[in-house]
Amino acid sequence: MLTKHKREYTQYSYNPLSTSTMREDLREKPGGRSSHATNRLLSKSLKRCFITAGCCFFSFTVLAQSDQRITLNLQKATLEQVIWEIQKKTGFTFMYGSNDIQTVRNITLNEKDKSIREILDKCLRGTSLTYEISGKEIIIKQATADAKQQTGRRVKGTVVSKEDGLPVIGASIRVDGTELGVATDIDGNFSLNNVPDGAQLVVSYIGMKTLTVAATPNMTITLENDAQALDDVVVTGIFKKAKESYTGAVSTITSEQLDMYKGQNLLQTLKNIDASINFTVNNIAGSNPNNLPQINIRGNSSLPMSVEEFNQTASNDINRPLIILDGFEISLEKLMDYNDEEIESINILKDASATAIYGSRGSNGVIVVVTKQPEAGKLKVNAEVGIDIEAPDLTSYDMLNASEKLYLENYLGLYSSEVPSTDIRYQAVYNERLRKVLTGQSTDWLSKPIRTGVGQHYNLRLEGGSEEFRWSATAGYKDVEGAMKNSARRTFNGSITLMYTVKNLIFKNYTSYGVTRSTESNYGTFSDYVAQQPYNNPYDENGEVVQFFDAFYGSKTGGEFNPLYDAMLKSFEKSGYEELTNNFAIEWNILKGLTLRGQVGITTNNNHNDTFLSPKDSYFTVDPITSSIYSSDEGFLRRGSYEYGTGKSYNYNGSLNLSYSHVFADKHSLYAGLDYSINESESDKYFFYMEGFSNENMASIGNGRQFALDAVPTEAQTRRRMIGFTANVNYTYDQRYYLDLSYRIDGSSTFGADKKYAPFWSTGVGWNMHHEDFLAGNPVLNIMRLKMSYGSTGSQEGSGSGASTIYRYQNNNKYLNWVGAVLSEWGNPNLTWQTTKEFNIGTEFGLWQGRVKGEFNFYTKHTTNLLSDMNIPLSMGFPSYMANVGEVKNRGWELSLSTYLIRDPKREINWLLTGQLVYDKNWISRLSDAIKRQNEQMLQNEDYDVAKLFYEGRPQNAIYAVRSLGIDPSTGQEIYLDKDGNITDVWNPGDKVFLGSSEPLYNSIFGTMFMWKGFTLNVSFRAYWGGKSYNSTLLSRVEVPINNLRSSNADRRVLTNRWLKPGDNTFFKGFSNDATDATSRFVMSDNVLELQSVSLQYRWDSDWVRRNTGVQSITFAVNMSDLFHWSTIKMERGTGYPYARNIQGSIKFLF
Repeated sequence: MLTKHKREYTQYSYNPLSTSTMREDLREKPGGRSSHATNRLLSKSLKRCFITAGCCFFSFTVLAQSDQRITLNLQKATLEQVIWEIQKKTGFTFMYGSNDIQTVRNITLNEKDKSIREILDKCLRGTSLTYEISGKEIIIKQATADAKQQTGRRVKGTVVSKEDGLPVIGASIRVDGTELGVATDIDGNFSLNNVPDGAQLVVSYIGMKTLTVAATPNMTITLENDAQALDDVVVTGIFKKAKESYTGAVSTITSEQLDMYKGQNLLQTLKNIDASINFTVNNIAGSNPNNLPQINIRGNSSLPMSVEEFNQTASNDINRPLIILDGFEISLEKLMDYNDEEIESINILKDASATAIYGSRGSNGVIVVVTKQPEAGKLKVNAEVGIDIEAPDLTSYDMLNASEKLYLENYLGLYSSEVPSTDIRYQAVYNERLRKVLTGQSTDWLSKPIRTGVGQHYNLRLEGGSEEFRWSATAGYKDVEGAMKNSARRTFNGSITLMYTVKNLIFKNYTSYGVTRSTESNYGTFSDYVAQQPYNNPYDENGEVVQFFDAFYGSKTGGEFNPLYDAMLKSFEKSGYEELTNNFAIEWNILKGLTLRGQVGITTNNNHNDTFLSPKDSYFTVDPITSSIYSSDEGFLRRGSYEYGTGKSYNYNGSLNLSYSHVFADKHSLYAGLDYSINESESDKYFFYMEGFSNENMASIGNGRQFALDAVPTEAQTRRRMIGFTANVNYTYDQRYYLDLSYRIDGSSTFGADKKYAPFWSTGVGWNMHHEDFLAGNPVLNIMRLKMSYGSTGSQEGSGSGASTIYRYQNNNKYLNWVGAVLSEWGNPNLTWQTTKEFNIGTEFGLWQGRVKGEFNFYTKHTTNLLSDMNIPLSMGFPSYMANVGEVKNRGWELSLSTYLIRDPKREINWLLTGQLVYDKNWISRLSDAIKRQNEQMLQNEDYDVAKLFYEGRPQNAIYAVRSLGIDPSTGQEIYLDKDGNITDVWNPGDKVFLGSSEPLYNSIFGTMFMWKGFTLNVSFRAYWGGKSYNSTLLSRVEVPINNLRSSNADRRVLTNRWLKPGDNTFFKGFSNDATDATSRFVMSDNVLELQSVSLQYRWDSDWVRRNTGVQSITFAVNMSDLFHWSTIKMERGTGYPYARNIQGSIKFLF
């Protein structure tokens, strides 16, 4: 056996805690290495083994001497491959430790008639290995300490960028002709031991020119940008663009940022990082893990079809951005459930220059997700285990306790009566309640439906292979247990990626499988518990949940229903989906700079949802609206319901992409790309509604007595086809002036016969001023870039089947055996795409060698051909049809800034401040007559005290309400203004006026990151202001009628801020039994500051860890999001589902 030697290993080090201000793509192409993790390290234990290889041909030579000469021609071979070839050609037997030779690779040999010694000397030069020849045996082993000292010297230095003087993080430093190398750390520093005298260092970094320099003890190496290599930097989903010549407005989010800003899911993480992605506040859904948020980029560009529907659901699907994952479109829900550990980067494309290549799908912006690619080399294992906590945040609730509530009721005379006998009975009820309260009976109703949800997550990634064949396999499981009891969302994602390279062809196959299961809480709506009387006990003396409480005046019947009773039943609401995706791509490098890429993708999705309502549920028994339907003999047999929906969808994609890039005369850089794509999607959905379940334990659709009354099984089938042709040309002169042109033609089956095709385009220009002579070498202004773009993009969201005239079969109305059909939808053959024309002008700058960096963009958007209803004579059988009528405009700007307060490489301390500020103003410039008619109907609707209406010249999310002059101090009653400005004491729904927009004008994210050695602390705040909000808490919890206090609790402000006597100057009117109509009094400026994210990480990658644990590094992390919320409005947050603080703890291992 070979003698074990103490080892000293040189590693590739990498700090994972970079931010968007650092270099975002730390991948290193030579040798297939990546600086996202430390490079391959040797394991702690060495097991020596003998390997005797059979020769391919029998050597008749009696004696093989060490000076035997052979010819070898190998490209990027491993040491093991070299050994194998020598064995085949010579008959020598090699002895070595398998772990010793794993890191020696990328050996290129073109040796003719050379001795074995000469070949081995070249292969092992610069490594920690040596060899001995004994007869026909060659022993490869670790050099002794003395030998190591004699092999070379120590070289250290720093790599910086010529452009801005910043450290280049993750640059590859390799001794030429060997595998000895490192990657630069976060400060651009490196150190190499055992460097042979006279050695040359090869220094490379993606997007920069590779440099070969002579090794010296202390070095400063400066890398220049490479216009040709820069083509790999910006990924748009179709083409790869040079960052230096990219005119589009793009935000790039790195995998390191995803680690530092983790939220409940990937969408919440994006919210924590980028202020340009606007998330609509949903105060009803709160932190429900199953809620799919409404998002937009640079404001709303489309209008909903119905004003009433918009007020009821506040849906914003038509403004949802396009989402691309590795070249293929995915849904927003899939992005929410995706495993963020598998993401390399996310690019947010915002303006026309960036999105025009997507044509009819790009007007709402594009989110491009790039996944991690397999790395060649020894098997590498990344494993993570973590815990997820959802801690309810009830700081916005301030309800009366039992003692305070009882005092208020008695103060208002609810326990008094002019009838002596009744008064005695009321006082007895009061005294009994007071006795119980004094003995400690006070129910914390807010705690009944909630919990501290504790979930977990696990991730595993394996990768390896040779340069010719690389592979990776991933598996991730995440269980989010929501803050309301029994609510949860569980996801599993697994994938296999195979990449094979043969000559100038690259084959890639990506297969993924995802499963999601979601469960809604069976505890109902959170506000039902907030409203409960604090002196009511939900349990009887035996600890059983009571169904009804005693009535307010003590009667055993007629009391309020206990919401916990329904929660104890076996009702449920579940949903889920399974999605299988297979994407295959071939890339052919035809000539230098000329690449042809073809890819096809198939995705199948199976989805289902089940909702069971127990026959004992209050909906069937005591609900004041519905229970009467189920009280008859026949109605009793219909109690209990089961709704089941299931569907399957298929999505087929194919594209062919040809790109060419070349640099002429070192100054003229040209990039040209052509792309042809096709897509077909189809879906088939079924829905069943059964009723009549005699027992809640029979919760299966087959146990239903019948279909629901007047309901039959339904089916919906859809199919859509699209084709697109895209051309893009980018020209750069001397890295100073650049021009970018895009043109796309789209065709879609969803539009009319004469409008199926439409062109979209963009043009952009830019100027890298820092490459001009008058700025070159400027000590203050190191980067100065100007860019401008204009273009046209489109949207087909919401078009549905509006172009087609549709008939519906009448199966229940036959003539003999013939089935008739009736017209159900009037089609418009001229229906076409919505079109958005967008202008963007921006600048990027860097000061003091990158210590300060920033970017500013100003934009305008004008969207025409909005889909809207048009009125037609009722004699046509329909009130309206769909047409392209409306127009919407947006104007805004975006500012991002970062600065290093401390950047000290020697002490390994960095302190970074970052900030983003976004402004967006939206208004409607044209509406259809049908929408205007809907506005007038909504204006007069008394069911909507505060309404969101659409008027020309006003923002889309405008709030309309009756104006108020406040409370009259002499009477305690409210004073109003009618629509003409006249004072009145009568509230009229027709007097609603515009009060502002519910969308904030400004969104901001700012924070700080402090790094010291292996520690990284990140703190991030979010702020938004300039919008209005309707404070419903004031109406439902404070200014409540006296009669309502008999059945519900109230906010503590009801004790202190209500009008009591003439002369009181208060915000709230006096107590009465009259209900309050919402007015401008309850529409308030909503200015918010949130501590949205705090994270602390420690990366442990010392020599001791590697020697004693067998792992390369261990990373400990704690991520917390949605921690604190401060607002100028005091209102209840999370009325349907409470908000929660998300806390995640994890440990990551790299083997």
